[in-house]
Amino acid sequence: MIRNTLIGALVSGASLAGTPASAQGSDPVENEVVVTGKYLADRLSTPQHTQPLVDTPQTITVVEDDLMAEQGRRTLRDAMRNITGISFQAGEGNPPGGSDAFNVRGFSARDDVFVDGIRDPGNYFRDPFYAERIEVTKGPASAFAGRGNVGGTVNIVTRQPVLAGRISGELGVGTDNFFRGTFDVNQVVDEAAGIAVRLTAMGHSADEPGRDHVFNRRWAVAPSIGFGLDGDTSFIVNYLHLEQNDRPDAGLPNGRNPSLAGSGFEGRVAPVHRTNFYGYSTDYRTVATDSVTGRFEHRFSDSVTIRNTTRFARVHNDQLISSPRFVGSVTTLGPATQAVGNRKPRDQVDRLFINQTSLTAKFATGGIDHTLVIGGELVDESNENRRRLDANGPVTNLFDPVLQAAAPIAYNGTRARTDVTTQSLYIFDTIELGEQWNIVAGVRHDWVKTRARGIDDSGTAPGFVVDFTRSDSEWSGNAALVFKPSSNSSIYVAYGTAFEPGSGAEVVQLAGGNNNAPVTAANFFVDPETSRAWEAGAKIDLMQDTLQLSGAVFQITRDNARTPGINPGDPAVVLDGEQRVSGFELQAVGRVTSKWNLFAGYSYLDGKVTRSNRPFEVGQRLDGTPEHSASIWTSYALATGFVIGGGAQHVSSRTSNIRPTATSDFVIVTPSYTVFDAFAEYDITDRIGLRANVYNIGDESYFYSFASGQSIPAAGRSATLTLTFKY
Repeated sequence: MIRNTLIGALVSGASLAGTPASAQGSDPVENEVVVTGKYLADRLSTPQHTQPLVDTPQTITVVEDDLMAEQGRRTLRDAMRNITGISFQAGEGNPPGGSDAFNVRGFSARDDVFVDGIRDPGNYFRDPFYAERIEVTKGPASAFAGRGNVGGTVNIVTRQPVLAGRISGELGVGTDNFFRGTFDVNQVVDEAAGIAVRLTAMGHSADEPGRDHVFNRRWAVAPSIGFGLDGDTSFIVNYLHLEQNDRPDAGLPNGRNPSLAGSGFEGRVAPVHRTNFYGYSTDYRTVATDSVTGRFEHRFSDSVTIRNTTRFARVHNDQLISSPRFVGSVTTLGPATQAVGNRKPRDQVDRLFINQTSLTAKFATGGIDHTLVIGGELVDESNENRRRLDANGPVTNLFDPVLQAAAPIAYNGTRARTDVTTQSLYIFDTIELGEQWNIVAGVRHDWVKTRARGIDDSGTAPGFVVDFTRSDSEWSGNAALVFKPSSNSSIYVAYGTAFEPGSGAEVVQLAGGNNNAPVTAANFFVDPETSRAWEAGAKIDLMQDTLQLSGAVFQITRDNARTPGINPGDPAVVLDGEQRVSGFELQAVGRVTSKWNLFAGYSYLDGKVTRSNRPFEVGQRLDGTPEHSASIWTSYALATGFVIGGGAQHVSSRTSNIRPTATSDFVIVTPSYTVFDAFAEYDITDRIGLRANVYNIGDESYFYSFASGQSIPAAGRSATLTLTFKY
C-alpha cells in the first residue's frame, strides 16, 4: 500500500569545470564531482573515466542537483528535459508503460540506465530525490558499460554519507493537488573511524496538470551508512525502497489505422481535447522497488586504488493500463465515433545481481604517463511476467469519454521469462604524451547467455511453451586522440562500437497480448546487432574555468540491423539492414558571471533507414528522433538571497515508427513544440528559503512521449511553492 503520509527534504548540489572547490562544504573524494559553479561539474563519477570533462573525448552532459532543485524536477524524465538529443517513448505494453523508456541520439536506451555506475534495468519511473547529479554520456559505449548503449547512457549518481553533519529538506504545495516533501539528513557517528549515516526520504502526491483522472502517488526512503570515510579503506552500504501507486495515462488515440486513408485524420493524433481520458476507474499501477548496494574501496597508494561494488535489486510492477483505440474499421472521425481502452495488464518482477570490480593504477613508462583501469563484471538478470491477456473495456464516445469501471482480468496460467547472464572483462588506458596529446583507448569482452521461456502453468496453452537459450561473445572498443591547445581546452576525434543481443523488449515479448509465444526461434537465434560511431569535437573552459563551451559532430551507424530474409534459403530474420544518425551538438554550461548561471544546448539529428530488405523502409526517419532540439535554463541573482530565472525547451516534429509497407499502420507525426518555465527563490534567512515555479507558462498543448498507437499529452500549466530549509 502507498502511504498517504508524505515525508519532506532537499537535494544538495555540485556542478562542471576546472577550479576545484568542495561540494556543499564536504571534502572532495576520488571521482566525486567538484563544484566550480552552480551548474558545472569537473569530471564523471565512474572509474572508467579518469580525466576532467574538458579532456574527456565524448559528448557529456551533467545535470547537477542545484539545477534540478531550481527547476523543481520530480522524475528522471523531468531532469532529462534539459538534455537535447533525447526523446521519450510511451510503452504499449512491451515494455510496460511506467518505465523510463527513451531514445538517445535516435537509438533506444531503455535498458541503458545506471545508478552509481551499475546497470539499473527495472521497469519503474525513477525519482531523483536522492540524486547528487545525473550524468549523460552520448555515443556508443559498450566498451564502458556493456551490451546496448548505442546512443548513450544515463547514470544517476546518488547521495552518499560524508563526515559532516547536515539536515536539509523541502516541502512543496501547488496546483493540481500537488504536495511533495523531501528530507536529507547526514549524521557523523564516529569521525575518527570515518563512520557516518545518511537518510534521504521522499513523499509525492499530485494530479497530472491538464489531464482528467490521472494521478501519481509515491514515497521512498534511501538510508546509507559508511565506514572508513576519507580513509584508505572505506565501505558504504546503500538501500532504496520506492513505492508507486498511480492511475496511469496512455494518452490519446493516434490515426494509424489504414482505413483512415484519405480522411485527413491519418498520420496524426486524434483531434480531441487534450484532457480526454480513455482509461477506466479500475486502471492502476503499483510498483515496489528495493535495491541494496555495497561498495568497498581500498587505496594502496596515491596511484593504485581498487573498488568493488555489489548490488541486489528487485522491482515488482503490477499494472493495468488502457491504451486508447478506435472501435471498428473507422474511415473518418466524427461525433458518433466510438473509442475503447485496450487494457494491457502486467505483473512483472525484475531481479538483478551485479558485481563489478575495477583496479585503477597511475604510472609512467619511458616518460609517458598512464592511467590504467582494469576490471570485470558479473551480472545476473531475470524478468518474469505473470500473463493476463489484453482485453477491451467498455466503449465510450471519442469526443466525450466517460470514466467508468472495467472488469478485472484474471491470470491466464502462463508466464513469460528472460534470464540474462553476463560476464565481462575490460581494460582502459589514458596515455599522456606530454602536455598536449592524450590517447584514450579501451576494450571490453562480454560473454552473454540469454534464455527466453514461455511457461504454461495451467496446461491450457501448449503453443505458448518455448525454451530457447543462446550464447554470444562480443568485443567492444573505444579509442580517441585528444589535442590540448591550452590547459583549459581540447580538440578530439573518437571512435566507438556497441552491440545488442536479442534479449530486449524489441525481440522477446513478455507482455500479455494473446497466447502467441514470447519469441520465435527465427527472431531469437539471430546474432547481436552491432553499431559503430565517429565523433569529433572541441571543449574549452572559460571565465576562470567556471563556464564550459563544447561542440561535436558525429555519426552513428547500426550496420547490421534486423530485416526480413528475402533470398532463397534465408532465415526469416537477417542482419542486412542499416540505420544511421548523423548530426552535431553544441553546449554551454556554467557560470557566466558571479551572478549569472547558464545551461544551454542544441542538437541536430538526421536519423533514417539507409538499407533494408523492405525497400519501403529506406529513407524513413527513425522513430522518436527530432531533427532539432534546443534547451536553455538560466538564473540571475538580483540581490543577496534573491534569484530569478527560467528556461525553454524546443523540440521539432517526431515520427512514431518505421512503416514496413504502404498498407501498414500510418506513421504518426507529432508536431513541434516550445515550452517555457520560470522560477524565483528568496532566502528568508540563512537557513530557510522560498521557491516559486511556474511550468508551461503558455499552457502549450504538446506531446512529450508517444508510440504508434497513442500519444500522451504533456502536463499543462501548473505552479508550485516550495519551502526549503538547511541546517
